[in-house]
Amino acid sequence: MPDRTDEVRPVLGVVVQADDHLTQDGTVAFLDADNRLKLLRADELAEADVLVMLTTEVTGEVLSMMSRASHTTGGRIRIVLVADRVSEQQLALAVHHGLVSFLVRSYATFRHIAAAVLDAHQGRSMVPPALLGMLLDRMRTMQRDESATGLLPVKLSQREIEVLRLLAEGLDTMEIANHLSYSERLIKSVIQSTIKRLGLRNRTHAVAFAIRTGIL
Repeated sequence: MPDRTDEVRPVLGVVVQADDHLTQDGTVAFLDADNRLKLLRADELAEADVLVMLTTEVTGEVLSMMSRASHTTGGRIRIVLVADRVSEQQLALAVHHGLVSFLVRSYATFRHIAAAVLDAHQGRSMVPPALLGMLLDRMRTMQRDESATGLLPVKLSQREIEVLRLLAEGLDTMEIANHLSYSERLIKSVIQSTIKRLGLRNRTHAVAFAIRTGIL
C-alpha cells in the first residue's frame, strides 16, 4: 500500500529569483523538498502563483521585475521579498505590484521563506510591524492628498503614462530617458508638465495619484 504522502501533488507554483547563484540554488533546493510546492523556471513565470525575490538592495530594477511579473500574470502573482532593507516608498510601490510579504534577509531562514510562500497563497502576509505601520500611514496620507485635490482621473498621453509607470518602478530621469530612447531634458519636461496639469506637488505625489486613481 503506498504511503499517503506520495498521493500529495505539488499545487503551488513558485519561481525564485536571487542576486547570486548560491542563494538561488539553496532556496530552490529547500522549497523543492516540500511536496506542496512546485518549483518553476524563470521563463515559466506566467504559470507561477508566488514569486520569491532575494536581494541585498531594493533597486529600480527589482521593482521593475515585480511590475513585469504582475503584468505577465495578469496581476495574479503574489510576491515574497527577502532583502536587507526596504524604504517606505519602495514598500508602497512593491505592494502595488503584488508584494504580500517582506522578510529581513539577515533574520530570514529557508523555513521562514517557505512559510511566507504558503501564507501568501492563503492570502496572509508577513511584514514587520514597524514597516506595516509606515505603509498604512503612507496610504492614509495618499487618501487625504487625493481628497484634498478633488481631482478625477484625466486622460494622459501614452508617453506620460509610460513615464509615470517607470517613475513608480523607481527609475530616475536618466534611466527613464535611456529606457524610452528620449533625451533626459524631454523626460524632465514631461514630468513637470504632467505634475502641473494634474495640479500635484511633486513626483511622489504624481505616482501616488496615478496608482490611486487607476491610471497605472
